[in-house]
Amino acid sequence: MSDDPTQINRGETDSGPPFVFGFGFKDGVATETRWEDAVSHGADYDFIWLHLNMLNAEAREWIRSRADIPFAAASALLADETRPRVTGFEKGLVVNLRGVNLNEGAEPEDMVSIRIWLSDKMLVTTRRRRLKAAQDLRSDINGGLRVDSTGMLLARIAAKLTDRTEPYVMEVEEQVDQLEAEILQGGVPGLRAKLADTRQAAVHFRRFIAPQRDALNRLATDESSLFEHHSKIELREVADRVTRMTEDIDAARERAMVLQDQLTDQRAEEMNRNMMVLSVVAAIFLPLGFLTGLFGINVGGMPWVDTPAGFWLVALACGVIGLGLLAIFRMIKWL
Repeated sequence: MSDDPTQINRGETDSGPPFVFGFGFKDGVATETRWEDAVSHGADYDFIWLHLNMLNAEAREWIRSRADIPFAAASALLADETRPRVTGFEKGLVVNLRGVNLNEGAEPEDMVSIRIWLSDKMLVTTRRRRLKAAQDLRSDINGGLRVDSTGMLLARIAAKLTDRTEPYVMEVEEQVDQLEAEILQGGVPGLRAKLADTRQAAVHFRRFIAPQRDALNRLATDESSLFEHHSKIELREVADRVTRMTEDIDAARERAMVLQDQLTDQRAEEMNRNMMVLSVVAAIFLPLGFLTGLFGINVGGMPWVDTPAGFWLVALACGVIGLGLLAIFRMIKWL
């Protein structure tokens, strides 16, 4: 993570407005509000939630200028690359979580991060790419969802991220099941490529789901006043779900490795069988080649030279020898 919260890599510039959406909460009831109103009238609410676009220079400058957000916390909110984690500060927490990438043209396993600053009066979330889990929670709040604290709001964000991720973990498991069935049926063209893609998806999911499990467990056991009993219970439930997903992904990876070994064994068995057939064919024609080569020498004394049926006698002898060798190979179970 960069020590400079102003650093934005890969040539990314302002992309869209700084403010995505925000809410002010009073007695558990939310009011969707503009950025300026939420900040200037923050005292009118029990707490506020601001969801910001970190690619916008104005949003980055606002985060840097906040006296109630420590420098290290601002660096985490504006960091280029993140992994799920929880870092405690004197007056709040920095939480990094990840969700599946559901943007058009993207792969779900290319996880999208959400960076969170959590204090008793404010929840600030930043993102680089559109995160549908945040939009889901926005819709729920507009639909009347009651939220009594920033800790409860964070628990709901974690739950929405998990809701969006679970179907894709199940999809990886289903792909492994389908590949296993295809291998048992003898395989289809392109099976190795499909198996490699499935293993790669499982590896990518595992890379971020396992740290997310640890981060959620850390939140569920946090002793600060930011989380009331109900929020801790919800976070513990979400952590259990992510733990199960991690175990499912691990199982899918192990099964994919076993299938890879099985596919390799099948390929080796097919090659051995083909080599056996070629060896048997060579063994059959070896004495026949010797016989026809012997009869092809131009010297006197060759049998049946002056016999009109000599060619057919040689052909019959070759056929008898070939059939005899086939019978012998079957008796010794080479065929």
